[in-house]
Amino acid sequence: MNLGLRKLLLASLLASFCGQTALVYLDDTAGPEHRLTELAVKGRVLWHQHNCQACHQVYGFGGFLGPDLTNAAPRLTRARLDEVLTVGNAQMPAFHFNSNEIDAIEDYLFALDQTGIGVARQSPPRNAREVLAALETHAKERPPAEAVSRGLKTFTTSCTTCHVPLQATALGLHTAPDLSTLVLRLDDAAIHTTITQGRVQKGMPQWPLAAPAVQDVVAFFHWLHSEREAIVARLPASGGLQGLPWWEFK
Repeated sequence: MNLGLRKLLLASLLASFCGQTALVYLDDTAGPEHRLTELAVKGRVLWHQHNCQACHQVYGFGGFLGPDLTNAAPRLTRARLDEVLTVGNAQMPAFHFNSNEIDAIEDYLFALDQTGIGVARQSPPRNAREVLAALETHAKERPPAEAVSRGLKTFTTSCTTCHVPLQATALGLHTAPDLSTLVLRLDDAAIHTTITQGRVQKGMPQWPLAAPAVQDVVAFFHWLHSEREAIVARLPASGGLQGLPWWEFK
């Protein structure tokens, strides 16, 4: 290749680089900037100080020991946050946060949820809090057996960080399956083994529950399947397919 052709090629590459850089910085496809409240900023500081991204992801980036938390706020109850941010749970270490710190983390997670969709989905997911509220309302109006009630309590305090009834939940590298149909896929012994021993390769940690508590959770899964249609009827109709904007995180 002669010297003149080389210079032309290098000049073309440099021009392409400059053009691409300009397009990136002038891109207006993103939505307006989401400004954090003062409390949410404190939550973000705590997030970084305690290296939460080593285990959790935001928009799929981070560690894979815990679930993606981009859109976790709607499915996390305050009771669950209080538990995992103080004494920990399963693989979650104990951080011993006080109530003010938990307020900040909660506010940050809700702000984060408003920034976009962390994991691409074919259709809009059901609102996790609406699903859990419908589940609890149904149980109050049509009280199940005591074992089922105890299993529901264990489920809402220990499992809803990842699982949402009536739908599979994308969690970055893994997917938390729909547990309302679990009894169709696994027998009681297999469910017991999955809870107590986990499936680490699929992102499911082991839960140190006593045998009676596991039996209660299994009873709850059977009840959840039998009452699935009635619970779905309490919810607004789910939307159809959703379009995915450029880079999805809109």
